[in-house]
Amino acid sequence: MNERDIPMARELEPTVGDLVEGAVRKLVTGIVIAGGLIAVGLYSQAGPARYQVIAADGRVYRINTQSGTVIGCEGDRCAIVLRRGQELEDSLGPPPAPKQVAPPQAAPAPQIAPTPTPAPAPATR
Repeated sequence: MNERDIPMARELEPTVGDLVEGAVRKLVTGIVIAGGLIAVGLYSQAGPARYQVIAADGRVYRINTQSGTVIGCEGDRCAIVLRRGQELEDSLGPPPAPKQVAPPQAAPAPQIAPTPTPAPAPATR
């Protein structure tokens, strides 16, 4: 018997084209996976802050960076200070002078009515 007559399972060696094709497939797959991971990372990243807070003069101011609204709070009271589209003055000028309040005056002392004195008795002699 010859070697030709016995069918042997021979492993075929890959050609250069097959090696290049496999390498390119692996490279492209890696790039696609990396791009997908970058996209997921960017999508899941938190956006810019929506609010900014400033505290000054015993008040707290909250600025909504998306709508442009400014809210000021003092104690437990809050009010809208500025809305989108409102005009701002260039300068406010000096604050008004505080009102001078006269010191409270003491109430006048109550008048005490004098007690009547008995009339002198006539002299008899």
